[in-house]
Amino acid sequence: MSLEKFIKQHQEAFDDQQMPENAAFDFEARLKKELHTSNRVKRLKTIRYVSMAATLVLLLSVGYFYVDQQKKLEIRDNLVLALEEEQTNSSRLQTIYEIEDNVQYQKEDEKILHAFFKILKEDSDANSKVAVIEALLKFPDNPQVRSSLIDALGAEKEPLVQLKLIKSIATLREQRAKAPLQKIIDNKESLPLVKGNASELLAMLNQ
Repeated sequence: MSLEKFIKQHQEAFDDQQMPENAAFDFEARLKKELHTSNRVKRLKTIRYVSMAATLVLLLSVGYFYVDQQKKLEIRDNLVLALEEEQTNSSRLQTIYEIEDNVQYQKEDEKILHAFFKILKEDSDANSKVAVIEALLKFPDNPQVRSSLIDALGAEKEPLVQLKLIKSIATLREQRAKAPLQKIIDNKESLPLVKGNASELLAMLNQ
C-alpha cells in the first residue's frame, strides 16, 4: 500500500490528532533554557579571559615596578659611593646635583641623608656644603636634618656656608639655634655681615 492511500484511509484519525496545548510553551521554555545556558557559558568564559588578562597585566606591572625600583636603588648606591670616594671639589659638587636630579626620593632616604650629613660635617668645600644644605631643606620636618643643620651652624667657619645656614635656620625657625648664633656673634673672627645676619635671626627667635 502506498503512503498516499494509507493517509486517505486514515484521514479521520489524522484529523482527530491535535497538538497538545502546552507544546508551544514547552518548546519556548526549552529554547530559552538552552539560550540561557549558552549565554551563561559565554559569560563565564569572558569573565575567565578578562581575569586572566587582568592577572597578566598586574604581574607585568609589579615586575616593571620592581625592576624600576632596583634600577633607582643602584643609581643611588653608585652616587652615594662616589660621594664617599676621593674627588675634586667640582666632581663632588656635580655628584650632589646628580643625586638631586636622578634620585627622585619622595621621602627621606637614609643613605643619602647620612652622606649629606658627612659632607656638611667633614668636607672643606663651601660650594658642596651649600648644595647639601639646599638639598636637606627639602625635608624641614626631619629631626635629623634639623639637628644636623644646627650642629653645622655651631661648627662652621666658612662665611658663605655660615650665611646659608643662618638663612636655613630662619626658614626652619629652630629655637635650638640660639646658642650657635650667639657663638657666631661673640666670635671676634666672624665677619660683620655674618654677625649682622646672626643677630637679626637671634632677635627674631627671641620674640
